[in-house]
Amino acid sequence: MSTEPVDALPGFAQLEQACSSAASLLCGAVIARPDAFRGHAALDADTQREAALVAKRTADGFRASLADRTNVVLAWPWDHLATRVAWRATQGENESLRVMGDELLRIGESYGLAHREQLEAVIALWEQVALCLPSGREVHLAEMGGQMHAAYELEVGGPVSSQAAG
Repeated sequence: MSTEPVDALPGFAQLEQACSSAASLLCGAVIARPDAFRGHAALDADTQREAALVAKRTADGFRASLADRTNVVLAWPWDHLATRVAWRATQGENESLRVMGDELLRIGESYGLAHREQLEAVIALWEQVALCLPSGREVHLAEMGGQMHAAYELEVGGPVSSQAAG
């Protein structure tokens, strides 16, 4: 990731979307290749709280969508993660895109490992929703994330971790 300041992106919505796209591939990579992340996941209390918050917001959102099927708006875990990271960036807690990337990795890998069952269920639903899109082709987030992660490891010559990324 770049070391450009966060304000180099045009606005919060674009920043949040960039974070969400990166987080969705990260979630797919953690599901596809958990062992590549397991030894590197941050186990500190702050990271675990952030991962639990992503899981809680995801569960609450899905419960709400089941309660009101007329006004369903799904928010995926990577969206919750992206909103948190983007918000903290706009509040001056993250100084660069690299810091944001490190935070996405730290929280995302911990969420994906600690809340694996939830993430697997969400990805399965996401893939069903993606089949209903106009293209109608199958999209496998875990496969895409796994391929992205493997390509990254080849490029940097080894495994990636939140500790090594900083």
